[in-house]
Parts: sequence; structure tokens; C-alpha cells
Amino acid sequence: MRKFKWFVFFISCSFVSDSFAQRYKEVIYERIDTLSDVPYHRSMGLSGQMEQHLLDVYLPPQQDTSLNRPLMIFIHGGGFRNNTKVGAFNGLVCTGLAQRGYVAASIDYRLGIDSSNSDEAYFEAFVRAVQDAKAAVRYLKENALAFRIDTAQVFIMGSSAGAMTALGVAYLDQYEVPVSVSTKLGLLDPVKSTISTKVHGVVNCWGALTNLSFMKEGDVPVFSVHGEMDKTVPFDSSYSWHGFKYGSLPIFERALKLGLPTGYLPFPNTGHTLDSKKEKQSAALNEIVHWLFTQLKNNKSSGNAGIKRFEKEILVFDSLNNAVNYPENSVLVTGSSFVRLWKNVPADLAPLSVIHRGYGGSNIPEMAYYIERIAFPHNLKAAVLYTGSNDLTVSNNDKSPVQILETYKQIIHTLRKKFPAIPIIWIEISPSPRRWKVWDKIEETNTLIREYSASQPFLHTVSVKNAFLDESNQPIGKYFGKDNLHYNEEGYVIWGNTLAPQIHKILDVK
Repeated sequence: MRKFKWFVFFISCSFVSDSFAQRYKEVIYERIDTLSDVPYHRSMGLSGQMEQHLLDVYLPPQQDTSLNRPLMIFIHGGGFRNNTKVGAFNGLVCTGLAQRGYVAASIDYRLGIDSSNSDEAYFEAFVRAVQDAKAAVRYLKENALAFRIDTAQVFIMGSSAGAMTALGVAYLDQYEVPVSVSTKLGLLDPVKSTISTKVHGVVNCWGALTNLSFMKEGDVPVFSVHGEMDKTVPFDSSYSWHGFKYGSLPIFERALKLGLPTGYLPFPNTGHTLDSKKEKQSAALNEIVHWLFTQLKNNKSSGNAGIKRFEKEILVFDSLNNAVNYPENSVLVTGSSFVRLWKNVPADLAPLSVIHRGYGGSNIPEMAYYIERIAFPHNLKAAVLYTGSNDLTVSNNDKSPVQILETYKQIIHTLRKKFPAIPIIWIEISPSPRRWKVWDKIEETNTLIREYSASQPFLHTVSVKNAFLDESNQPIGKYFGKDNLHYNEEGYVIWGNTLAPQIHKILDVK
């Protein structure tokens, strides 16, 4: 095992105390220490010559007291042909993470495409890059003590071809490499070692996969960023870049379907590398930081504990679908515990025929995971959804409003596969005393989904907000139960009386 021998840092002394900022989420150090050109691996290049690969390490300053810091490994882009570990976006990300308390490393790797310029040649370049990136993972884990890295919190990310490489480290298995490639290049991870090259999450910035089947149930979380006008690497699957056809949107959709913790940040009217605009790349970094924080081992949300935690309740719904003859053109009412506890929903929405499907204290990824199973057995007149409330809490594992919006869009996309023109009605997230501290985030989410719904055919939103706020714009406590979150009996009367006229109007109930 190679031991870490380089302790020459560029030291700064500017410091912001942890007491004034939240570590891993906000900047706590204005300046950082860096260590450049650390040799981590040698491998045979395209020319047949051995190449020495280097990495740069970005660290919190020496006065940082944390002994077990999460690690992010960054892999640069350049079409597997050019660029280096030193770049504007590399530096923005690695510096920004180190300022928040992470250790970050930016790596070089083998470059070059053989003269055939074929899709297979690009896949070979991809495999070489994955081999080198895995070597970087191993090297940094081997030297975890010197760098004060927590080996249970190692993440990998990249931009463009570097993102493809990061996705390969996270998801590509040996048996998925064509025999012609593996015979030529050897194993993805050729070193026999007790040090695993497994990572715990991947961030994909404007990258793509050649095959979505690389992603499987139980794989690591993924967050993606992409410009929707990217003409180099597809954000969707509308074209292929040398065989890399499935961009950030299908990767996000695949992760939701598999139940992997995931997020997606699209940039409308934006091209590859987010047009190299610093303000857009900085906005992407902020959203990446927010998502990464939710994936740290001390912050994992209950949803990350297992996407199937409400499987027993869904099985009950399956049984009801087989046992009960629901009328044609019923209205599906589904969502989290607010819907589950809405016992009077059939009477409140009469004369509509209602299929009542509230489950657990579910979050929005769980609705995305189960919505097809809940909705598709029925011929529906409309669907009423309440979700997102449990993704916006006062704890540290919140989703951001934009992540709720993007996941909601995927729920709509799924429903439209069978129900292309039925009204879909989203109940805006309600105020409550328990979550009043995050009311600003709730209102932002409500606004985002309201605006999205207004831009799409047959999408609607309804609100109960005004019925539960007093003249001082505070939640009316007498309408809530002991948990200060859900309504009591009187509150549900108001909830039903407020929602029914709005839903009836949308559905033209006389």
C-alpha cells in the first residue's frame, strides 16, 4: 500500500467558525489548502507508453478539526480527447466543496480515441477512464488517514466525458463490458486489493450513458445537471454522442423508477457546459451541495432508508383493486398522510366516485415510484394528488423546491402514459404549526408547481391556505391535532369544505 508522503500545502488563515454556518451545506472557510500534482496511478496509454496520472487535492485549512470528512472526486470533460484536471468548473466545484468542509480531488486520466473514431473506440476510451478513476478512488481511500477522509462517504462526479466516467464508476459492471473491449483493456478494476472502489453517490454534469440498464435496483444515488439546449451531449435521448445516448433526463427517470435517491436540475435555453456561464455553474453547484448534504450518512432521509417502506400498504391497494369493482370514471385521490387521514373524502367529494389511496407519511419520490401501480389499474375521470409536504421539513434532509417540482413533472409524465387528457389536480401544500419555519420553502414549492401546472393542458392546482391562516398570517392552532401537523376533526371539515368546491368546478360537477 502506498503511503501519503506529501505535506506541502498552500496555507491560508481566513476562517469562518462552524458556529456561524452549517458544515457541508454552507461556506465555513473563505480560503482552503491545496496540494497539486500528486501521483496516484500509472497505466498504458493509447500510444502503448506508460502514463503517470496526477491529482490535485482541495482541503479545508489546517485548523479544521474534523477527522472524517466526505470526499468528492472530480473528473474533467473534454470528449476523452483533451483538457486537464485544472479548469474553471473543476476549480469552482472543488474549491466550493472544500470551503464547506469536504475533501475534493480533481484527477487526470488517459485520453485519446483510436483512428477508427467509432462508437467502440469511444467506449474503449470510456473504459480506460473508468479504470483510472477507480484507481484514484482506491488511492484516496488508501490514504484516508492522511487526508482525513471518511471512506464511508466517497462521492464521484464529472462534467461531460468526465460525467460519463463517473457514471461508469458508479454503475458499470464487468459483465456489461463487451468481450472485445475487456480482452483488449483488461478488467475495470484489475488490482486485487482489500480496498473497494465502490462510491456512495454520483453527480452527473451534462453526461450520458450508452445503456440505462447499467443502473440497477440498489445502486448508488445520482444527481444530474444538464442544459436543455445541449447540442453536444443529449439531455434526453433525442440523439447520440458516439454511442452515449441517454442523458440526464432519462437517467433521472430511470433512478426514480428503480427507487434510487436522485435529483435533476435542468437549465432551459442552455447548452453544453451550461454555456460556460459562471452564474449558471454556480447555481448548479449550490443545488449539488444541497443534494449532497441529504446523502451524507448522518442526514439521510427516511425515504433513503428504503423506497419500499410502504410496500405493505401498496399491497393492500393491490388487493382492493382485485376485490372492489370501482365505477368507470372514478376520481383517484392519493398522497401522503394528509390524504390517508382524510376519512370523509368520499362524502366531501360526492357525487364523484372516489378511489381513496393515501399511504404512510410518504414523500414525493415514493409517489413517483408507486404512481403507476396505484393509478394504472383504473379508468379514471381525474386524479387528485397531495405530495411534497414530507420533503420540506425542518430537519436536514429536505428536498429543495426545484427538486420537488422536477419529481412532480415525472409523476405527471408517468400518468400521461395512460391518461393523456384527464384533469390532474395537485393540492398545494398546506401550512401547519410544525412546519411553519419552512413556510417560505413550502410557498416557493407551491408557486413552482402552480406555474408549471398553468403552463400545461389539463393540470390544475387547488389551495386550502387561506382557510388555515389567521389575520396575522399564522396557522390557526385549533384546527390541528397533537402533532401540530395534521388536522383534527374540525380541521378536516374545513379541509373538505374548502377543497370540494374547487375540485367540483374543475371537473364541472353541477
